[in-house]
Amino acid sequence: MIQKLFTLSMLLLASVFTFGQSLSLSHEGTALEPFETVTMHGEATNTEMVIELDVTNTRTGNDSIAVLVKKVENYLIEGSENTFCWGLCFPPWVYEAPSSIYIVDGTINEIDFSGHYNPKTNPGESSISYVFWDEANPNDSVMVTVLFTTLETAIGDELASNVTLSEPYPNPANDFVSFDYELESPQAVDVKIYSLVGSLVQEYSINNGFGNLRINTDRYVEGLYFFSLYAGGKELKSGKFIVRH
Repeated sequence: MIQKLFTLSMLLLASVFTFGQSLSLSHEGTALEPFETVTMHGEATNTEMVIELDVTNTRTGNDSIAVLVKKVENYLIEGSENTFCWGLCFPPWVYEAPSSIYIVDGTINEIDFSGHYNPKTNPGESSISYVFWDEANPNDSVMVTVLFTTLETAIGDELASNVTLSEPYPNPANDFVSFDYELESPQAVDVKIYSLVGSLVQEYSINNGFGNLRINTDRYVEGLYFFSLYAGGKELKSGKFIVRH
């Protein structure tokens, strides 16, 4: 049912907005396609998850654009809350920014937009689209959909305290990235690597006491990657690293 509602929402958006070439989006230095989906991973706590987007005016010839933004709630986990900022930050019941921000041709606005999602301790996945468009020409627009995915935090203190995984290094990585780990009791844990859009890239299993997990990244496409540590079917830790060749 959720998938059907999401598909219908995308079709309605596509019928309203014809995506143009004057605006483009990027996230943490990685360019996004006009209709791209980005996955954010987190835990079901009472803590905000934040995505920041850079907005570029790709026009040339002294042609500024007055840019407006709206959010579209495709589907939400019950009890969650979301807001967005476009220069000013708005309460959850505001869906469209009331005023535009001018972006000079050939420049990037890196500071004014952020999307905020708080699961309010509710696990699951929520989908929110953010649409940016030229106030003078609403058909000239670009959109990104963000999947905010949160997992239950009911992880036993004993399980969490028995597993240690270091931050990835070097970061940024070139040919490889490493993690130091220590398991204080015999158990199997998994380390999973995800791309920026949430696709599983690689998965590794660890079952010895301590050591170093070295992952070859020489064939990884440059950009941002996420990692998650799982034990007993629970996510114990997550983070990110960058690959640059």
